[in-house]
Amino acid sequence: MSAKHSNTKNQNEGMLKKYALVLTCIGGLGVKTFSYLIPDGLKTEIKIGQAVKVPFGRMGLINAFVVGFSDYLPEDIKAKKIAEILDTRALFDLEYLKFLEWVANYYFCSLQSVLECAIPLKFLQMHGQSDKYVEFKNYENATKRQREILEKLETSGKMRLIDFEKEAKTTRATINKLEKAGCLEISEEAVFRNPLEIFKEEDLEPFPDLTDEQKSVCAEIEKRLGKSGQILLHGVTSSGKTEVYFNAIKKVLEKGQNVLFLAPEIALASQLTKRLARRFGIEKTAIWHSSISEGEKYDVWQKINNNEIKILAGARSAVFAPLKNIGLIIIDEEHESAYKQSTPSPRYDAKKVAQKLAELHNCPLLLGSATPDVNSYYYALNSGNLLEMKKRYNDYPMAKVKVVDMREEHFRANHGIFSRALVNAIEENLRDGKQSIILMNRRGFSTYTQCMSCGEVIECPKCAIPLIFHSETQTMKCHYCNYETGILTSCPKCGSDALRNSGTGVQRVELIAQKLFPDCRIERLDSDSLNRKNRHIEILEDFSKGKIDILIGTQMIAKGLDNPNVTLVGVINADNGFNLPDFRSCERGFQLLTQVAGRAGRGNNPGTVYFQTYNPDFFALENAKEQDYLSFYKSEIEARENFDYPPFSRIIRIVISSKNQFRAEKSAMEIAMRLREVVDKLNIAEPLAVLGSVPCVIERLQENYRFQILIKNKLNERGHGFVTSFLSKIKLPNDIKMIVDVDPVDIL
Repeated sequence: MSAKHSNTKNQNEGMLKKYALVLTCIGGLGVKTFSYLIPDGLKTEIKIGQAVKVPFGRMGLINAFVVGFSDYLPEDIKAKKIAEILDTRALFDLEYLKFLEWVANYYFCSLQSVLECAIPLKFLQMHGQSDKYVEFKNYENATKRQREILEKLETSGKMRLIDFEKEAKTTRATINKLEKAGCLEISEEAVFRNPLEIFKEEDLEPFPDLTDEQKSVCAEIEKRLGKSGQILLHGVTSSGKTEVYFNAIKKVLEKGQNVLFLAPEIALASQLTKRLARRFGIEKTAIWHSSISEGEKYDVWQKINNNEIKILAGARSAVFAPLKNIGLIIIDEEHESAYKQSTPSPRYDAKKVAQKLAELHNCPLLLGSATPDVNSYYYALNSGNLLEMKKRYNDYPMAKVKVVDMREEHFRANHGIFSRALVNAIEENLRDGKQSIILMNRRGFSTYTQCMSCGEVIECPKCAIPLIFHSETQTMKCHYCNYETGILTSCPKCGSDALRNSGTGVQRVELIAQKLFPDCRIERLDSDSLNRKNRHIEILEDFSKGKIDILIGTQMIAKGLDNPNVTLVGVINADNGFNLPDFRSCERGFQLLTQVAGRAGRGNNPGTVYFQTYNPDFFALENAKEQDYLSFYKSEIEARENFDYPPFSRIIRIVISSKNQFRAEKSAMEIAMRLREVVDKLNIAEPLAVLGSVPCVIERLQENYRFQILIKNKLNERGHGFVTSFLSKIKLPNDIKMIVDVDPVDIL
């Protein structure tokens, strides 16, 4: 049998090496690497990144990728021979593999998991799509009818065989005869499945004139092209950051280089790619995210390998696409937590990975946001790489924000979820023919179901969290493990039928809005409403064309929408984001409110925003009301420094879990104790603080009890290397799992 390996070492592309290390994806085994003997006839042809066929036990021949070479194997292992090279073109190269190894080392995970994330392994079973084309050659020995057919082809030029058949009103048999006679030629050509085909009829848009502020920022970015480094563009909402990005892209393309452009979510990436296609053309632009088909991904990957893609846009996974000759990497809405993959492994942050990518390509990484991540702002401020745009485009005023104290609404006998002020504002907006956005950042219809007899809250049987009622499917769902069940008719604890759905989700907001405003067009945008491909594009297109009066949604609608006809934004529960037991909760709440407020008043008509709250004096809400990032930053950075949270440390989170609560707790305590002992011996307890172990905030997930250890690392790379080296030596029994999350975005 072939020899199994858990990871690989960097190898020179191994002409004349004896063994090849190949990556396989096998049902039941998952992603694994194995060593195979290279036949003499393949030694001069085989390269890293090629697809090959290898024998694998009873499964016969399977497809694999070459990921390394060696001359040695343990003496007791007899490796089987590689059967054949499937494609002489390599899907990736050695430099790309080294980049992925850096990701694996930094995020303390296996190279296999990074490869599985970076390279869609369905590529092993795929080949490009092709089509047959027909081309005129001559009229030699053609009959009168055949000449008529050939004349059509000569006039039309090269065309698809199936189209020519219809146009010439002929048969495949006749065409085959003409091919044999040498009158025409049939060829097979690869077809590029382009998800941007839906924009192919769009005319290219011209570049608008820039404001003085935009010109100044563009000049600063241009100075930094050709050099590695991180730049932060902090521009208020609607300041015209996108035009700055587009002008920077234009400069990079003029230099003959390529651009990687990331957006935090699929809906935003699709919106962004549409704008890029309209500005630069669909031939130069490609999109990459989890919702495009595997066939489309395969074709985009091949085009990237051939250096035919100049601008690649996408969500976080696009950072792994093997784009060559990168001259600029842009990350829009850089503050978004969606750039971090929290599960499964690799738990990477696309911003950190992009930073490494920019270093490898010696190009700038341009981060942009109206509400930057506190860490990003701190580093930019202290390195002289902060660029600011303080005015809205065309000097449009910022939307006026009104805070509604919902305690007073209740005191005045209004127990609904819409305040009277917000209802009146929506009615006035509808009369004026303007559009409104309503934010409720919670999925589902209600937030929990409770028995009124015994007080029991219905929880997920696998997780220590309430099940959420979804009105559209009439089911109760767990948003963590995807457990789903029908609506309960009686309490599982006491048998009573007195069950009540309490709390408010976005589906309830939609239902109430439909009752309050029955004559207007209402649409909902959240992850549960995207029930078919491109549905988010359709909703956003309809909204931009004025076909929707009120758009209701979760945080998906809080960013990226640039609709000048939106003059009203309402936030149903502005306190939502501030109440989580996480050191970033204030920052996230402030960012969400500021971003959604920025959707109003982006045209000639002024905007108004309503924050409905039960805590109107909270500092972060007050800062969001004033759109005052700097005041928020000053308060937040002081608190972070006092408690040694990032950017004053780097956090590594270790989660120990098991179905047996006692064993999970005991293992977590032992690991924390051993780590603390080593840290104390080396006298580095202050710069490498070990906190815990303690139960996680969500103590049970997917039937596993969870305990966490937090490490605050102030020793940078040295501390990171020390911790990962310590963890690599830990051996746990099979029923105990350990998850290591480097730079976590939450600690729930």
